[in-house]
Formats: sequence, C-alpha cells, structure tokens
Amino acid sequence: MRSLAVSFILSCIFLVVTLTAPTTARAEGEPNSASDSNGGATKLNGVIEAVVSDEISADTEQITTYTIERLVPHGTTIKAGENVVWFDSEPITDMMKAAEIGMRLATIGMEEEEFNHNQFVASQKLDRAAAERTWRAAQQAYNNFVKVDRERSIKTQANSLKGSLASLENVKEELEQLQQMYDADELTEESEEIVLKRAKRAVESAEFRHRNTEIAADRAIKQTLPRTIAEQEATFTRAEHAHAKAVRDISVASTRAQIEISKKRDAHKKAQKKHEELKAERKKVALASPIAGIVIHGKLTRGKLSDKPSLLKKGSSVTGSQVLATILAPGKLQIRLDLSQKDLPNVTQGSQCTVTVPGVPDFKAVGTVKSVSSIPYAGTRYDCVVSFSAGKQKLAPTMACQLAFQTAEPAAAKEKKTAKPAAAEKKE
Repeated sequence: MRSLAVSFILSCIFLVVTLTAPTTARAEGEPNSASDSNGGATKLNGVIEAVVSDEISADTEQITTYTIERLVPHGTTIKAGENVVWFDSEPITDMMKAAEIGMRLATIGMEEEEFNHNQFVASQKLDRAAAERTWRAAQQAYNNFVKVDRERSIKTQANSLKGSLASLENVKEELEQLQQMYDADELTEESEEIVLKRAKRAVESAEFRHRNTEIAADRAIKQTLPRTIAEQEATFTRAEHAHAKAVRDISVASTRAQIEISKKRDAHKKAQKKHEELKAERKKVALASPIAGIVIHGKLTRGKLSDKPSLLKKGSSVTGSQVLATILAPGKLQIRLDLSQKDLPNVTQGSQCTVTVPGVPDFKAVGTVKSVSSIPYAGTRYDCVVSFSAGKQKLAPTMACQLAFQTAEPAAAKEKKTAKPAAAEKKE
C-alpha cells in the first residue's frame, strides 16, 4: 500500500510538471510586472523651496561698503515691513557731508568756468575782428602797390631823369648865351671871366647831377623795383598765411574751449547725480522686508543653503550689492532638483513622482513636474521644478527630499512583451 501511494504521488508530480512546463518557460523569458522589466523607479534628490521669496540687499552704487550694526537672527519669522538689517549710520553721515562740500565746490568751480568761457568767447570775437582787419590792410597795401605804387615808381624815376636833363639843358643854354654876350663885348673882360667861370661850373654840376639821376633811375627800375615787388608779394603771402593761421587757431581754440566746458558741465552733472543718489542711498541705513516670512542669512543657490554657515554679524563689513538675507514666504512650496541628461526620458513636464522627506515619518506626497529646462544651466545639469502639496505637514524651505519617478519602459521591451503572449496563444 505504501509503495502504491508513493507511486501515485510521483505520478501526480510528474503530471503537474509536464502541464506547467510551457508556462515556466514563458516566465523565464519575460517579466511578471512593469517594475521587473524596467528596473524599478528613478530616485532623485531635491530641495524644498518657497515659491515666493525676496533677497535683501542695499543695492547701492555710491555707498560701496556698509558696517552691520544689527541683524535679525537666522531663521527668525518676521512680518512684512519689519527691518531685517541695520547699518552703522556714522560713516554714511560723514560721506554725505563730504559729498555736500564737494557739490558746493563743484558748483562754484562750474560758475567760474562758465564766466571764464564767456570771457573767452568775447575775446575770440575781438581776435577774429583784429585778424580780419590785418588781413584787409595787407590786401589793400598789396593792391595799392600793384595798381598804383609800382607804376608810380617807374614814372617817378622817369620824371626825375627828365627834370635832371632839363636842368642840364638850361645851364647849357645859359652858358651859350653868355658866350654870345662875350663875343659881342657887352661886358668887361673881368666880368666876363667871373660869369663864364660860374656858368661852366654850373654846367659841370648839372651834368654830374644828371649822371647821378640817370644811375639812380636805372638802379631804381632794374634793381630796387623788382626787389620791392618781391618783398610786397612775400609780405602779402605772409599776411595770407598769418590770417589763415589766426582763423584756424581761433577755430581750434573755440572747439577746444567748447570741449573743455562740456567736460566741466558733464562733471558737474555727474557730481549732482552722485549727490542726489547718495542722498537717496543714505535712507537705506535700515533694510526692511517687503514680504512676511523666514529670514535666511545670505543667498540661496537654487533653494539650497551654503555648506558653510553665514559669518554675517554685528561689525561685519558688506558691499552695497551683497545679498545679506533671503526672506522665504511661508505657505506654497515647490521642489527644485537637478537632472542629468540620462534622466530626461523619465522626467518630463507633467510627469508624476512620489515625494518623501527624510526625517519626517509617514510623509508621502504626489508631485507633478512643472517645468524642465530645455538646455542645461551648467554643464550637463538641467533645471527641474516639481509642484506638490505638503498637506497638513509643516515642511520648511531648504529641507532635502527624495523623488521617485517611474522609469520609462523602452520601446523594444514593449514590443517584445506584446509579441510573446500572441506567440504563446498560437502555440496553444
């Protein structure tokens, strides 16, 4: 009996194995679930951030350095309009006094420059008029020489030569008349000798003077006149050059003066602007928060705190552009995370994920991908924002979280999965 029972059991086992053999083979070739086929979920780390936030900074240009006098402690919750940071006002007051003195000096200097410029402009008018008068006088002198003086010089020499010749002819005629009188014996011998001697001397003098006149006229026409013409032309050319230079110098000086006064005016305007900006920036001795929220010292980077604690405290020196604190508004939260290129197929806009927060037991939420950047913001890292609801759980911004996305199933695996059941049905 016992052997029959054993044989019966072995027969049943063999029958079961034989009937289930095709099904077991199919299970070895394909997965039983989607998680088995695609390797499970894609898990990523993110950080919770406030949807609404505001960075607190002096945002000044003229005041480049501040000294912190007081700062709201890190993590403090404040209301809208409450001060976050106070600065030491004494250095700013000293800077303002110096700026006011500089502004008054700049105004006085500008007024003096304007007066000097007006004087220069008036003086330039006189210089321009004097240059024109000198040029007209040179033109007139040259025209007089060309049209009148040159011809008159030639005629003067001719007239002088003619007069000299006439004088010589007159004394010669007198000598001839005396000689005729001597021949007529109208005078005594003693008188004849005296008069004749004087007449001969007069003729000799007239001949000498006439010769000098001839020489002088010849030299005047052939030597002096050409030299005078050359000198007149050179004088006219120099006057023309001097006039052109004077006009250019006046023009250049006027242009330079306009540039200089424009620079002075621009400098004065800049001083005025700097003074006005400094007056406005002086009011920023205390910076208030425009929104209610949690005060975080320093600047957040993509919702994350710096790995090193903030060193801001009383007495710290900061710049006008430095972010001193970030105000995180409570209420609506979102998650920011970095994606690598291999994560893009699994994380797309509208994709859902499971959100968990380490250290917060039993918290689990469903998140929806709000946006994914089309290009990396750095290297191969893509920006991703996930919206979710914290429900009644009080989660704080800057907390780390984990997100699990269902891994997308490759197209080839889907085709293989759908093809194998169809083949099994045909076989049966």
